[in-house]
Amino acid sequence: MSAQTFNAARPATRPLSLFVLFATVVAAGSPAMAAHKGGVSAGWKLCRSANADERIAGCTQVIGEIAKESKHNQLAAYVNRASAYQAKGDYEHAIEDFGKALEVDAKAAAVMLARGAVHHAKGDLDKAIADYDQAIAADKKNAAAYLARASAWRAKGDAEKMLADLEEAVKLDKKSAAPLTALGAHHHAKGEHDRAIEDFSQAIKREPKNAQAYNGRGACYYAKAEYDKAIADFDQALKLDGKYVSALVNRANAWRGKKEFERAKADYEAALGVKPDLAAAKKGADDMAKIIAKKAAGTSAPADAAPKAEHEHD
Repeated sequence: MSAQTFNAARPATRPLSLFVLFATVVAAGSPAMAAHKGGVSAGWKLCRSANADERIAGCTQVIGEIAKESKHNQLAAYVNRASAYQAKGDYEHAIEDFGKALEVDAKAAAVMLARGAVHHAKGDLDKAIADYDQAIAADKKNAAAYLARASAWRAKGDAEKMLADLEEAVKLDKKSAAPLTALGAHHHAKGEHDRAIEDFSQAIKREPKNAQAYNGRGACYYAKAEYDKAIADFDQALKLDGKYVSALVNRANAWRGKKEFERAKADYEAALGVKPDLAAAKKGADDMAKIIAKKAAGTSAPADAAPKAEHEHD
């Protein structure tokens, strides 16, 4: 299946949550699509539509005459309709269509991986792992499959298997930041901050515009109370993505650690501007308002401690 093209669209500005990397296989909100070649059916125009309903309608038309299409196009039609169903949250139909695609090509590792992602999204971790296993068996150099399976092992609470898969993904993928970012998140969660900083730094070397890697490294510096270094990384993350809520809250926390309460309040409020229901930002802004008011009144401000950093991988 060297001819197949599955373009799992990447997020516009920053990666998905660190341990939800399986979703990049068939990116949530940005469904993967397969390219057809010289299709027979008039439905192909809609079968490639970015609109999920249009894509379902077009691919259904193609599938109605599926015997007239090449094997590659048959696979593409089922994959495209499956991804549209997934985008709509219709996981059962998505799984069914990925299954149909595998009937066309039982060795299509990308399809196994995509179906595993849907099972994963449903919370069917054992079925997800089974599909990831098959994808790895079909393509032992598939770093994305190892990353996806690592995320499933984490959800099942098996840290040892998760780490083994993350390390294998790092070995296999020498270009993208994703494996190193995930590994950094793992080390950071264990309190191994220096080791995590190395992982995130390597990720940044690979992808200098990876906002999540900067946020992750900044969180490590923050945990070490190295607030200036943390703020520098959060600044960079926010240059890359001005609406990155975790980075805004983290930078607010770092300002708070430096006792710069006005700046902390401004960042908490900016985070609330992006996500009004974010409890951490609401509490932070309220805390800062009280401290600032007491200082303005000439009374001693209450003791304040910088809170735990916000992490997308928590």
